[in-house]
Amino acid sequence: MSEQHSSQPAGVGPETQTPARRCPRVWPAAVILALQFLSQWVYAKFSTTNVQSGIELGAFTLFGTLLLIVWWLGFSRTPWRDRLLGVALFVAAVAAVVLSQANAAYGAMLLVYAVPRMLAGVVALLLVTAWLRWPVRRWVLVVYIIGCCAAHMAMRFESVGGNLAPEVSWRWNPSRLERSGAMARPGTQGTAALPEEVADGDYPAFRGPARDGRLAGVAFSTDWAAPPREVWRREVGPGWSSFIAVGDYLFTQEQRGPEEVVSCYHAGTGEEVWTNGTTALFDDDMGIGPRATPTYDRGRLYTQGATGILQCLDAATGATVWKRDLKEDAGCGVPGYGFTSSPLVTGGLVVAFTCGPEGKSAAAYDTATGDIAWFSGHKSTAYSSPQLVDIGGVPQILLNGEWGLQSLNPETGALLWGHPWSIKTFPIGTQAVVFGDTFLIGATGTTGSRIVKAEKKGEEWETAQVAATKLFRPYFNNSVEHKGYCYGYDDQRIACISMETGERRWQGEKWGGQLLLLADMDLLLVLTEKGQVVLLKADPERLVEVARFQALKGKTWNHPIIAHGRLYVRNSEEAACFQLN
Repeated sequence: MSEQHSSQPAGVGPETQTPARRCPRVWPAAVILALQFLSQWVYAKFSTTNVQSGIELGAFTLFGTLLLIVWWLGFSRTPWRDRLLGVALFVAAVAAVVLSQANAAYGAMLLVYAVPRMLAGVVALLLVTAWLRWPVRRWVLVVYIIGCCAAHMAMRFESVGGNLAPEVSWRWNPSRLERSGAMARPGTQGTAALPEEVADGDYPAFRGPARDGRLAGVAFSTDWAAPPREVWRREVGPGWSSFIAVGDYLFTQEQRGPEEVVSCYHAGTGEEVWTNGTTALFDDDMGIGPRATPTYDRGRLYTQGATGILQCLDAATGATVWKRDLKEDAGCGVPGYGFTSSPLVTGGLVVAFTCGPEGKSAAAYDTATGDIAWFSGHKSTAYSSPQLVDIGGVPQILLNGEWGLQSLNPETGALLWGHPWSIKTFPIGTQAVVFGDTFLIGATGTTGSRIVKAEKKGEEWETAQVAATKLFRPYFNNSVEHKGYCYGYDDQRIACISMETGERRWQGEKWGGQLLLLADMDLLLVLTEKGQVVLLKADPERLVEVARFQALKGKTWNHPIIAHGRLYVRNSEEAACFQLN
């Protein structure tokens, strides 16, 4: 025994072996993190839909986290007590982040930031503190995890982007709702000198005069070596409502503290003329505030709030003429993402998408009195707006929702025809794209799009599917038709497809946002989710960018408008006007 003991190499004993045994094996964790981040980066380059974004943000993070836990428990070479306590501390930190938010769902979404930062920081600290003794390194890790957890608990979930990534702010800063409540209201209500009828160059409704995103008679220089001149810029309250423009005035909807506000601004200066407030607040993970856009008709303004308040206002003064509650009238609740449909005015009626029960998914009201004229439509939750079209000389209102595509008689609400296509997996947020007597409808995820033809044979209408594609998946980004091609969004990516065959001609970058067709210029004006204005050629052969400039800061989902030679843009924080001519 003594010989065996003496044969042990000098300087090697239990005291010197213990530190070696307890030195963490870090390289597997570094490899796991590197592969996770590389995989996410590559996947993001080729992904398109919000479902794929969810996989990128959630699934890759979860899988990487599980592998790191396996490494820590099985292969890290740290003392077993530290392994178990480390997992317990990590779980506690994750739970604290989740429970720190207004609801657990928001906290869970915040983990897509907190978990990667926490784990990447742990691995980085293990690498850079290799020269320290393990007890010291252990406490460095504990302090870092607690600090990282505290930093994310100090964040406030605000909303998500089009790619489902959470948007956050520091808790010590005012929230968007608090900032909007602090916005000054005009001391005295002004009066807008408005024309009785809309004129050329006005933009009186959601997506333009025909509510189809197409503008004719617009021309301006596309040499934006120097960007268009900024005329004015101002703060606005949160909301995804767009502007409309009539004469020298703009109208929109926004949230100001506990009130949904319809506001009128002077188009030339951005100065507020009047506001009309209703006590109502809608708040979800997409953000706070109204979603619909006002409609102007013969001196009156028709608005729909996110909680279902339908109003008729005197457009000159903002005074309420009449008011209805869609929830009470249709016997329904507030849809998951709020009432987003912009009212349609036609033939002395204002038509609203109620998302109500069978026979009440749409309602028409007398524009003068607010009395109910008719209810109609299959039960169909949707976030698109009714659109007036003419097929074979027959005026009709199209409703695109989770039931499918429905056509109603504008005067009576009678169902003319329907193309059922039940889509309950994803919200339907876009209007049908009209091309003669054919229509493109679709949804994001794995749904894709259909091109449907409607034809009257005798006294009956028939519909048939002409084409279908899985490569064009509109989410809440509306599309336009130009010379037989549809330009819009394959979820987050700008794309072009044939309206006859459904063939995708090209696909571009992940811009998100909304667009306008400038028909006479063969151009698309895109307002991206990041607030950039981009001019593209409406060319089915390839994507050609003409010019771009940064117009707004922050997430931008609102539609751009052009009226009387000026470009007006807004988002949930600010609005701006640019001179184009």
